[in-house]
Amino acid sequence: MREEQGMKLLMVDDEEYVVESIRKNIDWERQGIDEIYSATSMKQAQCIMEMVPIDIIISDIVMPRQSGFDFIHWVRDNKYTVQVIFLTSYAEFDYARHAIAMNSIDYLLKPIDYDKLAAAVGKAAEKVREVRKNADDRTESRLWRQNQSLLRREFWMDLLRGKLAGGSLSCYTKETEFVLLYLTFYDGVKSQSAWDEKTLYFIMENVLSEMLEGVGYLVEAVVPGDRGNSVTVCRKAEGCVQTVEQLKDKGVFEQFIRWMGERLQMNIWCGVGSPGRADALSNSFALLQDMRDNSLSVWNRVLYQSDFEVPETSLQNPNLSVWKALLEQEKEEELIASITGYLEGMEEKELITREILQVFQMDIIQMVYSWLERKEIKAHLLFSGRESEEAQQNALKGMRRAEEFACNLISRAIQYEKYIHRTESVVEQIRQYIDIYYKEEIRRDSLGELVYLNTDYISRIFKKETGISISSYILKKRVEEAKKLLAQSNLPINTVSIYVGYSNFSYFTKMFKENTGYSPLDYRRKFRQG
Repeated sequence: MREEQGMKLLMVDDEEYVVESIRKNIDWERQGIDEIYSATSMKQAQCIMEMVPIDIIISDIVMPRQSGFDFIHWVRDNKYTVQVIFLTSYAEFDYARHAIAMNSIDYLLKPIDYDKLAAAVGKAAEKVREVRKNADDRTESRLWRQNQSLLRREFWMDLLRGKLAGGSLSCYTKETEFVLLYLTFYDGVKSQSAWDEKTLYFIMENVLSEMLEGVGYLVEAVVPGDRGNSVTVCRKAEGCVQTVEQLKDKGVFEQFIRWMGERLQMNIWCGVGSPGRADALSNSFALLQDMRDNSLSVWNRVLYQSDFEVPETSLQNPNLSVWKALLEQEKEEELIASITGYLEGMEEKELITREILQVFQMDIIQMVYSWLERKEIKAHLLFSGRESEEAQQNALKGMRRAEEFACNLISRAIQYEKYIHRTESVVEQIRQYIDIYYKEEIRRDSLGELVYLNTDYISRIFKKETGISISSYILKKRVEEAKKLLAQSNLPINTVSIYVGYSNFSYFTKMFKENTGYSPLDYRRKFRQG
């Protein structure tokens, strides 16, 4: 049982003795009032309303500057849900009529009859309870509907994935027939990401329900699937004699896809499963997924599981040797044009399948990675990260994304290969890194990961460009920084040693003397004497 929440009351009257008199002569606890606030002007009352969730207002009508009516008009305009009792010393008919028009609980004359006021407060408190209950009921109802929707969706998802037996649908007869509608939204003027998933499913369910209503089918649920797909479970209504073949002849699903494509500006893949009972739904779902993976060229048409045949195509790519030659010559535009032409030709013949795209992706990755390896570039580092992983996964969803993945991979590889040929760019990047992190342990592997190059290669180009090795450059940097600190600060020498990256003081002293001819202490004395 829900515990009753206390109520807050506000008294508004420019005569303070009236407020105190009311406060003392009413049994507030009996009325359910646990907090009482007071104000002597509209401005004070407004401040209180903005800070405290007031439930009941007792307000005088006639006050200096702004009246009680002005205050309650402001309350109503600001959508505060409060119950109002008016007090006045004037028995004016217009006042009473105005009070009624403002939906007040009561209109009482001064001097105050406290029994009547207590009754009015009791009536207002009852109204507050009623409003609260209705609000709670509406909230609970909304939450119940939301939870029911989520539970229903999870139930169907488990059933489609084979986690539940068809017998779990005890609310239907064994003869109840279902049809699955499998959809993928992709590659249109607007992508699926431009639409909130909840909104998209709401539109789908309502539009399809309306279209199926006239042919004896009902939408049971719209279930999110894998890889951005969705499955709509349609149920044949009791007494319906329509078959899926008749729905096909009437073009109901075609009409739905056409409406969705035009209104939502999306390209849509659509597959309709064969009709079956509950225990056949998981098998139908699996077959629809296979059908989807074997018809990635087909958009804005309805494919029926009963009519579908897997296209026969060779997995061998006849253009691969040509692509390798173009990449070797770094003819980026010609290579991308050839790849685009190959994919568009496959799509035109409706031969794009998930397996074809997997083989295509593997060919492209192997071709680019092998080429980069010969250039001594670490491809796995150049193309690491979540963005690259997502692009690789998306490349299996359709021809356009496969093309986008291949073009981006090739362009980035060629551009980076050209970048490292400007050895000064790579060497400058390494030098800047050392200049910042010279105090820390710097490994050659870390520098290789920084510029995506093999360690031997960066060692060669660094020495060629600077005349010294990377380790010598780090040592030189540390010595120069140590000289500055010894000459320009009073830091203890062991602190200077730690600051420039040497925790072993003896080693620091030996290294410093070998490179300057002085011990750290002698260097500090000589500099200061100078």
